[in-house]
Formats: sequence, C-alpha cells, structure tokens
Amino acid sequence: MTVISVANNKGGVGKTTTTLNIGAALADLNRRVLLVDLDPQASLTIYMGYDPASFERNTYHLMTRRASPSDIVCSGKNTYLDLLPASIELASAEIEISAAFSREMILKEQLEKVSDFYDVVLIDNMPSLGVFTVNSLMASDYVLVPVEPTYLAYKGLEMISSTISAVSRYNPRLSMLGTVITMVDDRTRHSREIMQKIRESYPVFEPPIRRSVKFADASLNGASIADYAGDQFEGSQGYAQIARQIVALIDGAPQM
Repeated sequence: MTVISVANNKGGVGKTTTTLNIGAALADLNRRVLLVDLDPQASLTIYMGYDPASFERNTYHLMTRRASPSDIVCSGKNTYLDLLPASIELASAEIEISAAFSREMILKEQLEKVSDFYDVVLIDNMPSLGVFTVNSLMASDYVLVPVEPTYLAYKGLEMISSTISAVSRYNPRLSMLGTVITMVDDRTRHSREIMQKIRESYPVFEPPIRRSVKFADASLNGASIADYAGDQFEGSQGYAQIARQIVALIDGAPQM
C-alpha cells in the first residue's frame, strides 16, 4: 500500500479536486484506492456526493481512536474507490489528541489496519501545519502538491517543501512525489512565469490542469470530472494522464 498526502499550506489551490480526480483516475486503472478526508470542512466528503452530517462515525472517531477505518469506510461510485468521510466534528479532535500518546502516529497506526485492502491511499489535508497534517505526513510515503500558478501559491509550495524535509528526519520514507499545476489560465504573463518557476524548481506532473467551471459543476453533482464531463474533456484526460504517471512512479517503471 502506497500512502500519498495531498498538501499545500496555501488554501484554494485545488487540493480536494486533485485528491478526488486522481483517486477516481487511479480507480479507473483498477487500483484499489482509499480517500481520506482529514479536513473539518469535509469538502472531499461533499465532493464525493455525501452529506457529512449523515455519518454516525467519521475521521473524528478515527483520529481519537474511537473507531477503525473499517468502521467508517464508505464506497464510492467506482467499486475500486472508497472514502473515510469527515465532518465538522473533526475540528475538536486536534485539541482532544494534543496530549495523546504517540499522537503524531495515530493515522499511520489506523491505516496499517487496512494495508492489505488498498493499493493507494490519498489523504486530503487542511491548509495548515497542525497535528493532522503532521499525522498525514508521518503516515505517508509521498507528498503530492497541487499548486495554482500564482505567487502566493508558489510560496506555499516552498513552505511544504521545507516541511517535507523537516518531517523526513522522522519519517525517512517521505519524499515529494511531484506537483500538479492547477487552475491554469495561461493567457496571463504572471501565470506563465510562475509555471516556469515551478518547473525549474520542482518535479511537475504534466499536463497542467486548466481552469474550468466544469470542476465546480462536478463537485456540486458529487462526481469526478470524468464522470461528470466525460473522459474526452481536457481536464478528465489531464488527471488520467497524471494518474498513469503516478502509477509508473509507484511501480518503479519508466514514466508514461
């Protein structure tokens, strides 16, 4: 089982959209995928078409050790895609576990319980470096960083890169898998310049994902972009291509 944190300290860069659509694309490649919603806003849970308030147990119970993954898992539309849902309750878990034994290792311990059932785990993180994000990084093999081609998002990329270096002293497995450039409007000079800076400094999965209202429409319909807009839509093809590259890296094969 390969665990990937989807993270960037800057909010609004497409973390949840990237988590869902890469997860769905990996499932279409017959990889058994588990999505983990580790954000109290529960955007990933909502994007999957669920009402966060409808679950008796969620990642709050997971992180407070009151439930195991198998107790809260729910299935997506693809039989290869499952979700550990979140709700606003999760916000209080950070305080509750502040004095817990091995608090930074809770998520790793929990995910080990389902390691035989999944090929890939994708964790959607909140845009901050708190105990949840540290848990995510300690549980992960890789970090995937969505980044919008703006100056502030680029600075967020620099911050998460430094965080990966710091956490890797305690989790030697951890490394940056690469970046996904999202919400692209390459008509602007600023966007083009920032994309060039990103490509010069970090590994980048291609192609960049262009801005489109269809992503928002897909989330409103609780669907991946491929399910909503079809697999011929440019954004669907982009995430499918990135998923194939990720599989190639995970498997140790040449990139496709």
